[in-house]
Amino acid sequence: MRGSILALASLLALAGCEKSVPPSTSQRVTLVQKGPAQIELVPAAGQPPYCLVFTIAEGGPIRHLTMLEDKLSPDCPAGEPIVGNVFRIPPREGKVKIFVVFSDRALEADPIARQISDLVSQKQPVTAMDLRAPGRVVVETLEFTPSSG
Repeated sequence: MRGSILALASLLALAGCEKSVPPSTSQRVTLVQKGPAQIELVPAAGQPPYCLVFTIAEGGPIRHLTMLEDKLSPDCPAGEPIVGNVFRIPPREGKVKIFVVFSDRALEADPIARQISDLVSQKQPVTAMDLRAPGRVVVETLEFTPSSG
């Protein structure tokens, strides 16, 4: 009996070791590459329901990818691509950092964009603690390097 338990424990341990997490997967959002310069961002379960997405390229530009007419953060349901979109990242701008700001309420995008821009220009990390926003806010940071083909 004891041998069977040890064998079972060993198998379970080995099975756990063989699972590898893809490099594009994070705790809060999964980056799904759809082409050499195209991505989807898919929120994980348990995240606050709204989000804003910004990219900051090595070449300098900061882009707001979730810009809507009302300039508020959209609904970001778990398991669905953010705003139902495939985002194109210009290869000429180089590697990008992607900031996904989840919140428990719709946020105005412009103040968050300014804060992210200020933090990056001061070479400070972008964390939820650094953003002046109401309610519960969490930030996920990813990196992606687009290619031209």
